[in-house]
Amino acid sequence: MHHPLNRYLLVFAFLVCFSVAAQAQRVQRVGLQVGSASPIGDFKKDRFEDDYPPMARRGVTVQGTYQVDIKPYLAVGASAGFRFHRFDMDAFAAPDDELALRREATGWKSTHALADLYLQSRPGSLFGYVKGSVGGVYSKSPGVQVDTPYGPIRRSSDTAVAPAYGIASGFGIQDGRFLFSVEIGLLATQPSFEVTNAQGVRSTIRQPMHTINSMLGLSYTL
Repeated sequence: MHHPLNRYLLVFAFLVCFSVAAQAQRVQRVGLQVGSASPIGDFKKDRFEDDYPPMARRGVTVQGTYQVDIKPYLAVGASAGFRFHRFDMDAFAAPDDELALRREATGWKSTHALADLYLQSRPGSLFGYVKGSVGGVYSKSPGVQVDTPYGPIRRSSDTAVAPAYGIASGFGIQDGRFLFSVEIGLLATQPSFEVTNAQGVRSTIRQPMHTINSMLGLSYTL
């Protein structure tokens, strides 16, 4: 569900980050991270005892970052990115299942915007850091359609906005103005979706969408 308070908190966090960045003497970095997003917990389970099992496969994530140092060991920033996970249709309805006349499914999608706080070792050619993040995620659940001789199996797609948090750690190698980094972290959110089945029955599902993200990054020091 859309919650105005989440939007106000997110806008406030970004304003804080960018007001700090306005101080030109601070070291600032912009970067791009890419990697894999592995579902954990309820998000990865293929549970046929549930009416709407999530069946999310390992996916991909892309994220843009901005960071500004406010102390040698402390930095703040903002990040925005995207995650995509295929729905495991082969587990839901096997390709050789004679009863599955037609199989279609979209994937799980989410777009996030976060405010970040870094605790880091002192600058050098090699340094490490830990990061905490809060913000919001706009998510979309998959639409699923399987036609059988006895009628269709269907679930509709829906979108939702929910709060999110993250925690990560990593290390970087500085080479001139460029910073190469490796990061592993958790991104967690739990949106509520409205789902309609083939009989027209609507249900509300509160679906955890937690992932472990492993990313490689490249940043440029301004």
